[in-house]
Amino acid sequence: MDTDSVKNAIKAVKENIAKEGKKFKQSIDLVIVTKSRVSKSEETIDSVLYLQHPVKDVKTCAFVDKDMVTRAVGKFSTVILKDDFKKYDKKAIRKLVKNTDFFFAEASIMAAVAASFGKSLTAADKMPNPNTNTIISPSSDLEAQLQKIKTAVKVSTKKNNSVSMKVGDQDADDSVILDNVNSAYSHIKASLLLGDAGIKHIFIKPTMGSKVNII
Repeated sequence: MDTDSVKNAIKAVKENIAKEGKKFKQSIDLVIVTKSRVSKSEETIDSVLYLQHPVKDVKTCAFVDKDMVTRAVGKFSTVILKDDFKKYDKKAIRKLVKNTDFFFAEASIMAAVAASFGKSLTAADKMPNPNTNTIISPSSDLEAQLQKIKTAVKVSTKKNNSVSMKVGDQDADDSVILDNVNSAYSHIKASLLLGDAGIKHIFIKPTMGSKVNII
């Protein structure tokens, strides 16, 4: 992927946004379309990538026992004590899952988390797990884990051959958007059996407006 092509696409999208003059801040999204799998044995992409810069406010929730509640309060958007799990009925759990981007859980109470919240969290693909670095313990560096999760993006080609993600907004510096595009591109390329040759199209687009092709 040519850097100048990315820079030109970012510039063009921002110019289009300025011309349209919408009265709200628009996001800038990256879309990467992959080619069909080479064979049935080739795995689809189902992973988490980390951008170089945060692009949105992330809502977090931590399931903890009494040994961690003091450290967790004030760091996570929501903290739920193990003793309070029983207070959450199906309606409350659905609302919690809908309004939270990432869930963390203390390793020692994962069985209780699974029993009370597992069905809804698994269905939403938000179950705490080591792959997303969302398992915590009394010795965890919570600040570091939270800082990293702010740049996390879940990507999957299980349903279709494309991934889409926010890489900035219209007010973001071009260099920030460029860094995030490069992070996403590198991850997707590394996840494909054919690497670069497995990518069909790459474009960026605003929330409302025309796409601008990079490849």
